[in-house]
Amino acid sequence: MTNREISIGEVGEFGFIRSIQEGCHFSKDRLIRGIGDDCAVIGPYGDRVMLVTTDLLVEGVHFMLDKIPPEQLGQKAAAVNLSDIAAMGGKALHLFSSLAIPPTMPVKILRAIYHGLKAMCSRHRVNILGGDTSASKEGLTISVSVIGEALKDEVIYRDGARPGDDIYVTGTLGDAMGGLKLIMEEVSGPETVTRRLINAHNLPEPHLEAGRVIARSHLASAMIDLSDGLLSDLRHICEASGVGAILFKENLPVSEDLRLLAAENAMDPFEWALSGGEDYRLLVTVPRENKGTFQAIFSDNASWKIYRIGRITKGEGLKLRHPDGSQEQIEAAGWDHFTMAH
Repeated sequence: MTNREISIGEVGEFGFIRSIQEGCHFSKDRLIRGIGDDCAVIGPYGDRVMLVTTDLLVEGVHFMLDKIPPEQLGQKAAAVNLSDIAAMGGKALHLFSSLAIPPTMPVKILRAIYHGLKAMCSRHRVNILGGDTSASKEGLTISVSVIGEALKDEVIYRDGARPGDDIYVTGTLGDAMGGLKLIMEEVSGPETVTRRLINAHNLPEPHLEAGRVIARSHLASAMIDLSDGLLSDLRHICEASGVGAILFKENLPVSEDLRLLAAENAMDPFEWALSGGEDYRLLVTVPRENKGTFQAIFSDNASWKIYRIGRITKGEGLKLRHPDGSQEQIEAAGWDHFTMAH
């Protein structure tokens, strides 16, 4: 048998992250949480901790410049990082942005990207404090890092889910995937539906205030933002917490726009709801005894709507319960950058 090197395409994004996680911490000073959650957690500093997150957007992988207005790209670059702060229940404070730029790129495109970046940061009162620029021989790359803070006893991690906890999501699912299908011209639909779903993909809104409300309530056991898809991100919570989960198909919140698009193209909107990425909702687990109080908080606040979509179970793996009561084991499909597929 010949030895060969295993490629990252075979290992996958999250397999690679797990493989490098050990041996990264050389000092415990001020370190609460490193690799393995939506943000690193540093501190404490009095009653507060620092939250730090970073993300890349790469041309040809995350976006195509001929498919998204540059101002919207700037807004999205900020939003996906702010969403990580929301997932920990924190407040975003400062942002750093670095760009690797092809030398032939028009300056007006870069100015438009920063106009969008500033617009998103202004909306959430986040300072832009600097970054870096470099030449790129291929395409445009945008790297954004955000620093936030939270009270140390309000931070919500991925590893707190327990059997019996209810699973909630702070909005509809699959709209961003519907938008991506439209952008790639794989499907078609009515103009109003098309516009709204493309905006769902290009202009995600981080649920920062909802995350703060959940954190202040002390009612949730775990939380994550939905960047890679419901199944993939729920798997992260389950693996970190040592539990399984069952989702109720009839409870999955699918917008009327997505239903119309799917019907027109003979597709199943629930597949997009389960495996589509980039919705940037918050996925939250809540102990059963907190259910009434938790739901009441959101009933009293019209700014957000929550949906109970499942329950945490003992053991491992994810199951889907159909409306007729039957259940099936499901694979945690979602976006993986190196397999390049859902």
